[in-house]
Amino acid sequence: MNSEQKSQLLLCLDLEKGSKELVKHAVEYARRCGLSTLILYVSRKTLDKIATEKILAQLHNLIDQPFSDLPIETIKIETGIIEDIIVKTARYNRVQLILLGRRQRSKVERIHVGSTTRAVIALACRPVLVIPVDHPAEGGS
Repeated sequence: MNSEQKSQLLLCLDLEKGSKELVKHAVEYARRCGLSTLILYVSRKTLDKIATEKILAQLHNLIDQPFSDLPIETIKIETGIIEDIIVKTARYNRVQLILLGRRQRSKVERIHVGSTTRAVIALACRPVLVIPVDHPAEGGS
């Protein structure tokens, strides 16, 4: 990476439960590491213009305030196999870190749906940070 290219964090969002928590972690890492952020949403099915605009509005609603004082390189909405798009985006943009959320799934869901997180970790040539987003906070009394 040349000295003019800014280091980037690739934040992968799916707009499901836990996305807000994942954004908070992304802001913390971007700030601490001085990274600009590339936001990525991947759909398995082709989206029409209205669906794309709706997703873009949801992404802005989720990220605009928390990232108000941090650089966002771009927001991408892609279609395809999620793990392949994440890995290709990371490689093409030479990101420093891929940030994913992980949710607890039932055994049946894991068998039939598979694990995007596991696939990204296996395929990525970049560091991958996985944040559990649906676990109760630890600590307390």
